[in-house]
Amino acid sequence: MTDSALNFSLNENRARRNAIILAFCFALGGITTFCVMSLAANVAYGIAENKGNATLPITAFLLASMLTSVPASMLMQRIGRKSGFRVGIIMGTLGCLLAAYSIYISNFWLLCASTFLIGIMASFQAFYRFAAADTASDKFKSVAVSWVMFGGVLAPIVAPTIISYSKNLLEPYFIAGTFLVAAAVTLVAFILVGLIDIPTEAAKTRKNTGRPLLEIIKQPLFAISVGAAMASYGLMTFVMTATPLAILGCGQGYEIDDVTFIIQWHAIAMYGPAFFTGKIIQRIGAQTVIMLGLLMLAGCAVVAAMGVELSHFWVALVLLGLGWNFGFVGATAMVTKYYRAEEKFKAQAFNDFMVFGTLAVGSFASGKIYNQWGWDGVTVIIYPIIAFALLLVMASFYFKDKAPAA
Repeated sequence: MTDSALNFSLNENRARRNAIILAFCFALGGITTFCVMSLAANVAYGIAENKGNATLPITAFLLASMLTSVPASMLMQRIGRKSGFRVGIIMGTLGCLLAAYSIYISNFWLLCASTFLIGIMASFQAFYRFAAADTASDKFKSVAVSWVMFGGVLAPIVAPTIISYSKNLLEPYFIAGTFLVAAAVTLVAFILVGLIDIPTEAAKTRKNTGRPLLEIIKQPLFAISVGAAMASYGLMTFVMTATPLAILGCGQGYEIDDVTFIIQWHAIAMYGPAFFTGKIIQRIGAQTVIMLGLLMLAGCAVVAAMGVELSHFWVALVLLGLGWNFGFVGATAMVTKYYRAEEKFKAQAFNDFMVFGTLAVGSFASGKIYNQWGWDGVTVIIYPIIAFALLLVMASFYFKDKAPAA
């Protein structure tokens, strides 16, 4: 074996090892995120004076993800992936401990602060897939990313079991024990992330060049793809945030285990198609995949309005997850075509800022609308947003041949 072939083999083995480790880290972090998304609104509803603020802890989680996405990237460029990830994990661990304490003393605003800290961890976790690609060859990059995303499937499978066994661990402080277990889980990720092997040069700061950001944003197809991502992710968060409140508040006697079952399948539907969505995009195009996703989101609203049996919630939330996957992954694939390599950082930062900002607004509005108009009010809001997003994506076919070369 030649030296070049040996080096290639060693690099491939390192890339595979990094991807596997980061997949487990993503799964462990996903367990904590699952706990926040499925439990925080119900805990808040029980201790908040204003019940319309029940989804505010989830809003705090998403707001933190939005505000720290760019700083997290800049920090990792300075101190490296491994150290940056550990900073995020420490924030998440402290957030879980603070969440347990906030339940113990029934402090709503402290609960919001705890989910804000967990949201900081989530913003760092979003870079796991990029870290997996750092040491991968061009051929293996997409596989490495898909392996990490597979962690998103493992989290909703494991998390409900953890919740089931830990929810009454510290009775009478319902759910407080779950967040203590989540803190322990994040510490496991802290240990695992130390095993990744990414060279120092992968974390070096790269100077931004290329066109001004405003010029990039002015491209119709770039703006349309960002808008499609905002609609897909925003609607998914809007509906999912209200779902636990709707299940427990519909008068059918459902319990927290029913909530975790529904959210579990929703999350599986979100990440499960990850292995073949890219191939579908290659076959029929990103715009068509986005439209299919938007139609699935509309189907979620139709099913949700049909009744409050668990079967209705299950089908609606599975459609919501599938719609998110097609819509958001399609929009992500589309947006990458309209900026140059040297413009990558600022273009992606703008995209993430807009998307996470939409999630924060959607999650906050979800609680207010549910408290005022109920589950029917939540589902009705979906239709005009879907209609507008579909018009945007259809307009992209008009601009397709007129798009300037990126």
